[in-house]
Amino acid sequence: MIEQIIKKIKFCLPKKYKQLNVHEPIFEKKDINYIKDCLDSSYVSTEGKYINRFVASLKKITNSKNILLTCSGTSALFLSLKTIDVDGCEVLMPSMTFVATPNSVIYANGIPHFIDSSKNSLNISAFELEEYLKKIATIKKNKCINNATGRVIKSIIIVHAYGVPADITEISKVAKKYNIEVLEDGAGALGTYQNNKHIGLNSRFAIISFNGNKIITTGMGGAILFKQKKDYNFVKHLISTARLSHDWKVEHDMIGYNLRMANINAALGYGQLKRIKKTLREKKILHDKYKDIFKNDKYCFLHKYDKKGRPNHWVTNIYLKNKYKKFHQQLIQSLHNENIIVRELWKPQHMNKMYKDMPKSTMVNAINHWRTGISLPSSYYK
Repeated sequence: MIEQIIKKIKFCLPKKYKQLNVHEPIFEKKDINYIKDCLDSSYVSTEGKYINRFVASLKKITNSKNILLTCSGTSALFLSLKTIDVDGCEVLMPSMTFVATPNSVIYANGIPHFIDSSKNSLNISAFELEEYLKKIATIKKNKCINNATGRVIKSIIIVHAYGVPADITEISKVAKKYNIEVLEDGAGALGTYQNNKHIGLNSRFAIISFNGNKIITTGMGGAILFKQKKDYNFVKHLISTARLSHDWKVEHDMIGYNLRMANINAALGYGQLKRIKKTLREKKILHDKYKDIFKNDKYCFLHKYDKKGRPNHWVTNIYLKNKYKKFHQQLIQSLHNENIIVRELWKPQHMNKMYKDMPKSTMVNAINHWRTGISLPSSYYK
């Protein structure tokens, strides 16, 4: 069984390789030249032309009018939550997410509240979310109150897991019923669309990551897409240490943060961003190879996508059928023995020791996805 699965995976991958990881950056000569140009300019910190160029390119891709670059996707999440002000409040999110999602809530003095995935997706189900809120929450004075804890449920972070779009339209309708602010975690979802619109355009905040394992990398980096100009202006001031503009005075009017992206990081990402259409196209070709070869497979399957969504195929995940999930760890180890360095999916956050006592829904699907899922090599192989 394991040998058959490995054979199919290898069929989709380059014939010659030393080691294949889940996702690796692809750099071209132009990318290096942009970095050299940045160094020659001496503008390597938080000002410079590549920051402006990177933002302009992002606006063109996403159609967002207000974008700020940050030093990481985590800082982008933290700043968004800080602006909403979740201090002492609960923030809903899928348990099936990267640890940065709940961590950012803790940084902002909020309380993570974990929600199960849907049965056929890692993302939250709008229907199941509403059924859950009906059981555990009450609206009082226009605030959503958790009946068990007495705390306000102020926000929900909708994660587009592994670049697959969540049903933002339907989830947002549920959130609106309960006066819950919507924030989108599109850390791995640059180039992902729902209803022919790039993710992040309907919510007050949406974040993107440019970490080393993302489709576009700046080494470390992130971005916030803003729906409201006033939020953009507030965060822009906040992340520049709240410094007041003046030709020679160095003054600040509040406690701010130094969380901006550096020009040299933007220079690294700019060239990759210019060829993102090609990257997305090539990644879809690889995903389709996996999809085709495992179609009607006895042991494994891929999740099907909602026709309203267009994922960016950042990472392709394969799932063992339940009767074969006992071979999960053995399959991973066998692939590693072939220098195909696959990974487990994110461990559901409610299972991590620092979050085991946080509020949560009944968890069935997230745990099953984790115990059966494997992230395959998903890079753009030239």
